[in-house]
Order: sequence, then structure tokens, then C-alpha cells
Amino acid sequence: MPDAPWVSTFIAVALIPVAFLFTHAYLSGRRKLPYHKLTGTVGIVWDLSLSTFYMLFRLAGTSVEGSILDITPGLVVYFAVHGIVAVIVIAMELTILGTGIVQWRTRKPMKLHKRLSNPLYLLWFVTFLSGEAIYLIYYVF
Repeated sequence: MPDAPWVSTFIAVALIPVAFLFTHAYLSGRRKLPYHKLTGTVGIVWDLSLSTFYMLFRLAGTSVEGSILDITPGLVVYFAVHGIVAVIVIAMELTILGTGIVQWRTRKPMKLHKRLSNPLYLLWFVTFLSGEAIYLIYYVF
């Protein structure tokens, strides 16, 4: 089992609170409860910061200390699909954040904001859990 690169470990651990923030924002938004705006904004900004950094870090081909994975054709397909879905999630997060800001300023609900919340929540968790699973499979178990 290869040693986990420090940046992968950092991202794997740092995204765990985002799952709680997204879940709170999603559920409280559905029920129109307080703190939806706060947890949603913090969760999205936190995730965007981490995800954008990690994608740019990996796209730059930056090597990190630790062992390198033995890349198989299956892993190439996984990383390609995972990366594409992550880019879609980032675009959706930017849209949700933008429509949320417009709603705050105009005090009028936007249908797009509500319409994107279900797919964003689902796709974010698929991306998050698949990334965590690969991390655990290759570096922990």
C-alpha cells in the first residue's frame, strides 16, 4: 500500500465538514429554517476553495512526497469521470452561490436556485464519496 500524499490526506479530511454543512443547508433550505444562507455559503465557499486548489494542483502535475499510485486503465477512467463530475459540481456551486446572492439582494426567490439544489446535493455527495472511497481503498485499507 503506497503512502498517502499529504495533499490528498488534507483534502480528504477537510471535505468532511463540507458534507455536514451541505446537508444542513439542503435540509434547512427545504424547510425554510434559519442558518440556511450561512451554512450554504460557508459550505460552497469552503468546497470551492478546496476543490479548485486540488484540481489545479493535480492538473499541474505537481508531485508530492509519498508513493505514487500504480495507475491502471480502470483508474484512468475513474479519474476522468470523477474529474468531469467535479467540474460540473463546481459550475453548479457557482450558479447556486450566484443565485443565492441575487435572492438576498432582490428578496425574490429564484427558481433556478431551488431547481439546482437537488442535483447539486446528489452530485456533490457522489463526487465526495467516490473520492473518499478511492482514498480509503488505496491509502488506508
